[in-house]
Amino acid sequence: MKEENKVKVPMGYSMETFKDMPKDIITHMPFIMFAPKTVVIQDKEYIPMHFLYFFKNLDISNKNGIENGHVFDEMPKDSTLTFEGVFKENVGYSVIRQVYYFNRQLSSSELSFKMNISESDKVKYNLANRDNRIKLKPNLQTTFGPEFLTEDCVIIIPPPTL
Repeated sequence: MKEENKVKVPMGYSMETFKDMPKDIITHMPFIMFAPKTVVIQDKEYIPMHFLYFFKNLDISNKNGIENGHVFDEMPKDSTLTFEGVFKENVGYSVIRQVYYFNRQLSSSELSFKMNISESDKVKYNLANRDNRIKLKPNLQTTFGPEFLTEDCVIIIPPPTL
């Protein structure tokens, strides 16, 4: 029996367009990768963290004013990176692609991510995106797949390889 001919997207595929990406890529959870090697910035070693977040119909900003390339010599307040989301119908598929640098000597290695979005904006989003909904309240089964980016999204900054 002949296998179905599926299009294979290679790793490193350019994200110039979303038209060929599966809808379930909008997971409402960030994709986080740590580089295996440190980088030196002003004579200090930093661990690079690559942060990707795919979204649609949301205007997202970082509440802490932390921009791409931010260098952390101490953990952010409450060891949490906080984002703000506001429903905007005219925002198509988008992606946040940022790199943050964490000092190798930080006292804590636990980092949380939080998205602030109003319940009314979640309802508007869900009406516009029936196939990819955000849970309105904890334990409410209105979505299939990962929950919207919340405080429960906690990572441990790994030590770099030598």
